[in-house]
Amino acid sequence: MARSAVKQQAILAAAITEFKSNGFENTSMDQIALAASVSKRTVYNHFPSKELLFDAMLEKMISLFNSAVFVEYQDDKPISDQLTDIARQEIALLSDNAFIDLVRVLIAESIHSPERINKALAEVQNRDGDLVSWLNKANAAGKLAVDNAAFASAQFFALIKAFCFWPQVVQGQPFPDPIERRKIIDSAVSMFINQYSR
Repeated sequence: MARSAVKQQAILAAAITEFKSNGFENTSMDQIALAASVSKRTVYNHFPSKELLFDAMLEKMISLFNSAVFVEYQDDKPISDQLTDIARQEIALLSDNAFIDLVRVLIAESIHSPERINKALAEVQNRDGDLVSWLNKANAAGKLAVDNAAFASAQFFALIKAFCFWPQVVQGQPFPDPIERRKIIDSAVSMFINQYSR
């Protein structure tokens, strides 16, 4: 990675830490420069304003979401195995500490400036389209009976996030260990299949 890119990543990481500790309004570019161990001028060279730095954080969250790869529907593979793969990939993203810190910052800022995160929320909602597409294919193949794929998609992710996201973001609870994660995935997949299997 180029030196400039390394500094940019250090500034972003420092900004996330400072925004998390002090809030967006109470964080100065001086604080971010100090936390990133770079000059204030370097911060401004990469991010001309605090608002643009925040926008870069939103882009980082969107990039993390888009990096999660969902399985393609496979007619010859059991539905439960495919849903398990999807759940594992979702948990891999949700368990990333940097991602959780980023979400905390964005949630806190959304209370004060909801318009600032509308783009990120729209991108996150669009990402559910991957599972919606998978569900529609499973439905067309006669493997599931899903009347509303968007609703079912949100439902499936909610079964996971109830244990592997919201308790960590809101209450600071530790992420479930691998054994607990397996139980959460198995339970979510089982409940989902019991609801929607033909």
